[in-house]
Amino acid sequence: MDASGSAAGVSVVRVAPLLAVFGAEGNRTIIIGRTLVVVDAQNTISLEASVAAAWKEEDGTRGSFDVVDLSRDDKLSNASALISSIMPFRKPLAEASSEDVAAGIAKDLCEKSRESVADIRDIRYFLEHELARSSAGDASDVDHTTIVASLLQLNIICGRTADEARETEREGLWVYITDPEAYHSYRVLQEPKIISCAEAATATTRTWMRMHDAAMRQCGAMRSLLESESIAIRSLISSATSISSSKEADAQSRFNVLAAIASIGLGLPALVLALYGANALVPITTMPRLAAFAPVIVALLVAAGLAIHQGIRTKRGNIWIFSAAGIVVFLIVLLVAAGLLAPETNL
Repeated sequence: MDASGSAAGVSVVRVAPLLAVFGAEGNRTIIIGRTLVVVDAQNTISLEASVAAAWKEEDGTRGSFDVVDLSRDDKLSNASALISSIMPFRKPLAEASSEDVAAGIAKDLCEKSRESVADIRDIRYFLEHELARSSAGDASDVDHTTIVASLLQLNIICGRTADEARETEREGLWVYITDPEAYHSYRVLQEPKIISCAEAATATTRTWMRMHDAAMRQCGAMRSLLESESIAIRSLISSATSISSSKEADAQSRFNVLAAIASIGLGLPALVLALYGANALVPITTMPRLAAFAPVIVALLVAAGLAIHQGIRTKRGNIWIFSAAGIVVFLIVLLVAAGLLAPETNL
């Protein structure tokens, strides 16, 4: 064994969680999995990425991700080369041991994955903003159902990535593959009550123990951040459900108001005509007949007033006001024209 605790000529292995978000907005790709770090005795570094799942924004729609079929994606089929380009790490010192190099690279990869959680958070912020726009009803280009579906997909991404970070943290970056003694020592440091013959790890246990501890803390922070994001997303989904129920109630209320207005605008004129009889009102050639016809016009004006009052209370009140005014004017003109043009009948 050398001073680092590794056998001479034996490669050192570490495994880091993988979360990467890359690409321009509307064409982003999210990949999760693990990255295997292998450093041989000559400090030759080899990275091998294992992608567990991937998502890509569909049709350039920001925030809407679809699952990628890994077997059909040429870019993700060579994930190891992709990881080397989007997750650079610091070059090791020439005098560093292979254990030191592996620990440093693993720490850098864990940190890069943890930093990628900020990209997930930005996506969640965007969907939260779109949900607010959809709820306000002032954005015709925002579909409420699509936003909820995107939030559900994002929650799946957070959950699966948190599982990868949790597994890597529990396995101690798989350090036991090449140094089981250091693994058990660090386990005792994490859980002092664990039954083990090993002593708790310290900075002098291995030269790379500080770096290993930093990598483990990055995994823990990554898991914690993702769990917080998942909680926030579930809260948004719950809010979206409440908003949807509220919008349905508002729609039902507006329909009831429209039904009431229609009953006034059509029912009262029909009642007046039924009481007097059409022959007593038309043609409107005399003042008594015009006075008898007045309740019909008043009923239409009352219906218009109610529609305008309802329109003022809504954000799209102009639609209500202009529609009500147009319908009332049309009906009054139609009724007056019909009354004037009706032939005189003698019973």
